[in-house]
Amino acid sequence: MGRDYYDEDRPSWREIDKRKDRSAHVSRDRSERRGKPDQSSWLQKQYRKEAEKLFMGKKGSDKHKAAHTAVYEAHGSVRFGEAVRSYVEEYGLPEDWSTLSLLLDYDDPGVVRETIGMLKSQYESRTALEKQGLRSKLEILAMTTKDEDLREFVEDVLSGL
Repeated sequence: MGRDYYDEDRPSWREIDKRKDRSAHVSRDRSERRGKPDQSSWLQKQYRKEAEKLFMGKKGSDKHKAAHTAVYEAHGSVRFGEAVRSYVEEYGLPEDWSTLSLLLDYDDPGVVRETIGMLKSQYESRTALEKQGLRSKLEILAMTTKDEDLREFVEDVLSGL
C-alpha cells in the first residue's frame, strides 16, 4: 500500500517517529520549511497587487502608467503641454506629490490652481525639504506668470504656508 497522490503533504509514520525522537528545542530542518512559504508569500503579493489595481480603477491600468511616464519624459520639452493635457483629460489630476509639482509648470491657469490646492492639502505631511521646494516653485511661479489672477492666488497661498 503506497502513498496516495493526495497524501503528498502528510508526513509518513517514519517521519512522525523521527520527530518524536528529536528534542523539542531544536529547530526543524530547513528543507521542510522551504518552497511553500516563498510561493505563498509571492502569491499573496500578486493577489494584493491585483486587488489594488481593481480599486484604483483607470489609474491602475498600463495605459495610465504609460501616460504618467509620458508626463515625466516630456517635462521641459515642447511636448509637455500635450502630455499633461491628455493625462488630465483622461485621468484627472494625479495624487502623488512629485507629479503635482511638475504640473506647476503647465500653462493652463485652471489646472495650476487645482494643482496648488492639492499640494496645499498634502503640505503638512511633507518633509522640510519638500516644503521648501514647493515654496520656491510657488515664488518663481508668482514672479513669472503672466496671469494676474493666478499671481494673486499664488501669493495668497504663499502667505498661508
